[in-house]
Amino acid sequence: MRTDEAISQYTKYRKNLGEKFRVNGFILKNFANYVGQDKELADIQLVQCTNFLYGKSRKGSEITSYWFCIYTALNGLFQWALHRGYVKRNPLPVDKPNKPLAFIPYIYSKDELKMLFHNALTYRRRFNILYPESVRIILMITYLLGLRPGETVKLCLSDIHLEHDNYALIRETKFYKSRIVPFNTQVALLLKGYIQWRKKNHLPEDPNSSLFVTRKGEPVKLTAIQQAFRLICDKSNIHRKDGMKSDTRIEDLRHTFATDRVTSWYDEGKNVQDLLPVLSTYLGHCNLDSTAVYISFTDALLRKASDKFESYSLK
Repeated sequence: MRTDEAISQYTKYRKNLGEKFRVNGFILKNFANYVGQDKELADIQLVQCTNFLYGKSRKGSEITSYWFCIYTALNGLFQWALHRGYVKRNPLPVDKPNKPLAFIPYIYSKDELKMLFHNALTYRRRFNILYPESVRIILMITYLLGLRPGETVKLCLSDIHLEHDNYALIRETKFYKSRIVPFNTQVALLLKGYIQWRKKNHLPEDPNSSLFVTRKGEPVKLTAIQQAFRLICDKSNIHRKDGMKSDTRIEDLRHTFATDRVTSWYDEGKNVQDLLPVLSTYLGHCNLDSTAVYISFTDALLRKASDKFESYSLK
């Protein structure tokens, strides 16, 4: 079977499982171009896989985490082909380099969150195509509901339900799933105030209109919010000082939500172990392993867990 044909069938197979398969699909297309799309999959050799792996994921002499992304994509393809008899062996290298240190998300303190939300209204003095009011609500909702930033900017007016039950409908995000995200009265009041602000400014009121639009009436793009967030962090003087290569990110608001939620449960004396599946469902995860990535063991959380263990052991 030709490489391009195998990749096409494998991509279709993964999408039928409910995956969007964007990143891995992109990697496999690059791999097909590298070895030759008309090359037989069974003829691909170790040296070709090794050269592709190291050529695409090396920064100077350093192996980046992208090496493992490529390896996972290629391994999935060859394992799929192996089980169907399209190849007789997996040509990927057995020995792997050491993984780079895992990325540690930044957890914002309560004071930092207040500063971010406050400065969102004044982070840029010159003309801005984004409404500062929209930028502020986007940041607040991303944190308060633990949303992915991409989920927040895609919300439509019809996705916000405030009449009887307070909840947001998050439509077909990761793995083409939709989910309902309930929220409390305080968040409901925040959203009601924002929707009233939209009406006063004569923004589109069609139910299918984007909740967050620019001054041109166009949906706010994630890239624009990421750029705005960078400026807000600069104005707030909130930056990482722990040596990580990446600075503070808007995605870290979701990590902060998950960590704060677990810390609050410890404060309230609740059984965190029993509640973790609830948090996982709320975040839109299929398993607890995905949720664990979002919970950072801050000093506060470690103290709460230690106090809980100590009180349990003394009983």
